Amino acid sequence: MLKLKKGIAAVLAAAFALALSACTLTTPEYVLTVDGEQIPAGVYLMYQLNAYSEAENQLEEDQTVKNGQIDGQDAVDWVHEKTLEDLRRWVWINREFDAQGLTLEGDELKNAQSEAASNYDYYGEWYEDNGIGAESYEKFYMAEVKYQKLYEAWLAEQDEISTADAEAYMDENYTHIVSVALPVSDNDGNQVTDEARETINGYAQELADGLNAGGDFDTLAEEAVKKACETAGRDYEEETTLSSLKMDGFSSEQTQGYFSEDVVAAMESNEVGYAMAQVDLSAPMVYQRVANYADDAEFESTYYDSIVSLMRQQEYQDLATEASSAYAVEEDASAVKAYAVKNIKEQE
Repeated sequence: MLKLKKGIAAVLAAAFALALSACTLTTPEYVLTVDGEQIPAGVYLMYQLNAYSEAENQLEEDQTVKNGQIDGQDAVDWVHEKTLEDLRRWVWINREFDAQGLTLEGDELKNAQSEAASNYDYYGEWYEDNGIGAESYEKFYMAEVKYQKLYEAWLAEQDEISTADAEAYMDENYTHIVSVALPVSDNDGNQVTDEARETINGYAQELADGLNAGGDFDTLAEEAVKKACETAGRDYEEETTLSSLKMDGFSSEQTQGYFSEDVVAAMESNEVGYAMAQVDLSAPMVYQRVANYADDAEFESTYYDSIVSLMRQQEYQDLATEASSAYAVEEDASAVKAYAVKNIKEQE
């Protein structure tokens, strides 16, 4: 048997290792199939990055996607599952758009392409860092344009939603919360003494008790704020002080509004009229759950159109999700590994 000199053998071994490494580092063209349709790597990466950004918004402040959890699931796994869900939807949109004979052409197509190019230019460096080219981004963007056309075509065929049904949807999905902060500093911004703070905390609890007894929020809140201002050495302005300390908003499954998760949970688990005080914050706060609307007239003039729009959007989204969820996904394990969530580069 021919024996190579040690030096030559080492050189050949290194060359072989380099060749093998080059093969290994070749990025896969496709990552998986959805219902038999191959998904290009760039499209996969765009939806993955989109899911990654969505996950970031759901994490606690001290967590990252790469080490955090969402609803008890590792955030990395959540991102992967969300990516697959959205890719199923992407395939469904393109197929449904063609099946209904819809088209994008003329100015509509040019405008969509221009908007896609503009968006890509704005985030281009970040997208490029994550392996996403302009063509892949355009495929992602065009799917959303197609989805909107599909939705509008579907919407035109729907019957009107009654006021009663719209009110029932709002009451089931939204919680109306009002709150007020009691001031704990004087006109110059100096914090009150510990003794004064205890007194103001007591005003907050008195306010909550008064509201739970059936008192009017604005009336009792004004009284509490005036007393807190006097204790803190702060002027009370009739036109602005109360309004600047008061918040009024809605929470839902999609958003907490202005309020913390704990406050929303407490409000949602109690009936309209329930109030609570939080005195362990930088300023004592009092919250109350109030009716979503005063009567049918207010609902119809203020909320009906937006609630019906939300109902329709949710209905069509559920329709698309149900249809696309039936699509089987076959993943290329090595490609998925090559494009792992942990490799995503943060936006600078």
